[in-house]
Amino acid sequence: MSRLLSSLAALGLVTPVVVGLPVVTAPSETPHPVPPSVSHVGLGALAVPSSAVGPALRRPVAGLPARATSAFTTLGVTWRHDPRVGEVTAQVRWRKGSTWSAWRTLSGDRDDVPDAGSVDTTAGLRDGTSPLWVGRSNGVQVRVTSGSGVQPQDLRVELVDPGTSAADLRPSPRDVARAAQDQPAVLTRADWGADESIRRGSPSYNATVKVGFVHHTDTANGYSMSEVPAMLRSIYAYHVKSNGWSDIGYNYLVDRFGRVWEGRYGGITKAVIGAHTGGFNTGSFGTSLLGTFTTEVPPPVMLTSLQQLFAWKLGAYYRDPIGKATLRSAGGGTSKYAAGTYHSFDVVSGHRDAGDTSCPGNATYARMPSIRTVIDDLVGTSFVAPVASAKTAYVGSSTPITVKALTRRSPVWSFDVLSSAGVAVRTLAGTDPDAVDVAWDLRDGAGVPVPPGTYTLRLSGTSADGETALPWTAPVTVRFAGIPKGSWMHPKQYVQRG
Repeated sequence: MSRLLSSLAALGLVTPVVVGLPVVTAPSETPHPVPPSVSHVGLGALAVPSSAVGPALRRPVAGLPARATSAFTTLGVTWRHDPRVGEVTAQVRWRKGSTWSAWRTLSGDRDDVPDAGSVDTTAGLRDGTSPLWVGRSNGVQVRVTSGSGVQPQDLRVELVDPGTSAADLRPSPRDVARAAQDQPAVLTRADWGADESIRRGSPSYNATVKVGFVHHTDTANGYSMSEVPAMLRSIYAYHVKSNGWSDIGYNYLVDRFGRVWEGRYGGITKAVIGAHTGGFNTGSFGTSLLGTFTTEVPPPVMLTSLQQLFAWKLGAYYRDPIGKATLRSAGGGTSKYAAGTYHSFDVVSGHRDAGDTSCPGNATYARMPSIRTVIDDLVGTSFVAPVASAKTAYVGSSTPITVKALTRRSPVWSFDVLSSAGVAVRTLAGTDPDAVDVAWDLRDGAGVPVPPGTYTLRLSGTSADGETALPWTAPVTVRFAGIPKGSWMHPKQYVQRG
């Protein structure tokens, strides 16, 4: 991980010593929650389409004639959740002042969705198109068509006003403090003015992170720096107030200026379960590039920040960015895999690898191999998927605790057992630079059984060129057999050393 740190330092994106969660240098106005508003306008039956008012439709379902509206910046179309509904396409145009835009087609294939049974599906779940940022507008026209299958019901257009704030003129990432020295700058929910009062329930967490999915938001690309916070508030409001989810679906978002933003609530450094890759949100995290990258290539600074974010996140969970990992499908959405089936993904995958979608756009997806290569180089020397055979052991047991892992860049590694005071009671040197397979027999360096207590298992390593791996640690409790956990009955002769 030292290679990632060096790369970030060269760009001015790390600080020498950091304590606590990410915070930002205050801009001219302190960031504050900005309540969004969402207007839900029901769509009625369509008249026979005319070329004078819009494109020809293959199967009209519903629509909204051209009309004036209250101010909005983002729009989309939703309908009552029903997995039987066939392909839905919405054609929209909007008015700025007195000028109407060209028609824009929105696909309604439920690309970004929560997993069945998650906190996002507990109340008022609706399907819909992705939200489209159009800038400040005051009029809209909508026509909806549907393919084969059950027809969508309770169709409505969603008009989102994310509100405004003088604090939307954000600082650059290098003004942001980090929670860890190798963590890239991440602007927080508070920085984009998230109104936490509209969020529902508590976040759910993965036991670990196995796969990172790359997305794009399928929205406009020509936005300004100061528009980004409002764009994030719009996506947040649409996901919660229009789709009926508990929170914004993505774990992180990256704008075209290279700024990384916190998405779903629950902790930047934690394995928060999102609603980004239907069927495979468990065991993964999702990062979305802010924009549409079907033909337009993501800016280099955007890809650089994406790669740094993935290197940090995957490195923190001891994953190999050019490796594979298996996830179990929860089904639903556009998942290619039925519920209960297992599939092996690239650790760095595009959304389309899991679902029938064009996300993250052809231009992004074509660069996935090079994205993985850069992430691999940034992660550098590391341990892969380390695991201990047990969390509890018993005094006098003949069964050792084993630790196994793969390694990257063949480090010289060592295994330490630390007492609760941080003193090494046993150290074992590695013999195979490409793998860890070590056993601790519950004895100290003198061969004496260790007393009951809490110990820490630690792996550390350094490659031939001096690059250090992120140390791995795990707690283990040594107890007397037959005495309940937490009991006060410990013989006086056992006093933990160190």
